[in-house]
Amino acid sequence: MVHKPCRTSVHQCVIASSLALSCLWSASALATSCPVYQFSSVSSEAPFDNRINAAKSSNRQTQLTLKQGLLQPQLEKFLRDQFAIKTIDWRVSPHYKWPANFTLKAVSAEALLEQLLVPYTFVVTMFSNHAAIISYRYDAAEAL
Repeated sequence: MVHKPCRTSVHQCVIASSLALSCLWSASALATSCPVYQFSSVSSEAPFDNRINAAKSSNRQTQLTLKQGLLQPQLEKFLRDQFAIKTIDWRVSPHYKWPANFTLKAVSAEALLEQLLVPYTFVVTMFSNHAAIISYRYDAAEAL
């Protein structure tokens, strides 16, 4: 599962509302018209849309060839290559291994990442500053 924090949409709402309020204040105080601000609609994959949308638009499968050995360096390389992640906080055991040489295929990089993470019960949280946290996936019942 790939988590992307909602902080970016909250920030957009705060910025838009502060711009609107400043516009109303300045318009009433100075009797001038407000400038027009245009915000583009931002999807949930905003920080990483360049590479992901390119893969989706080409309609070709994304693939990842994993070799027998430690999972951590292979997963980190995939995140750096496909999602432009620069900093990775690895909060799971570094001793997980991939059992054999194998090629995973999926329609997008996100689908391939999900296919890779589900058996290990990992979750990747990606941030707009090109950082990611890899941690265990917990259900609400397990967290209590």
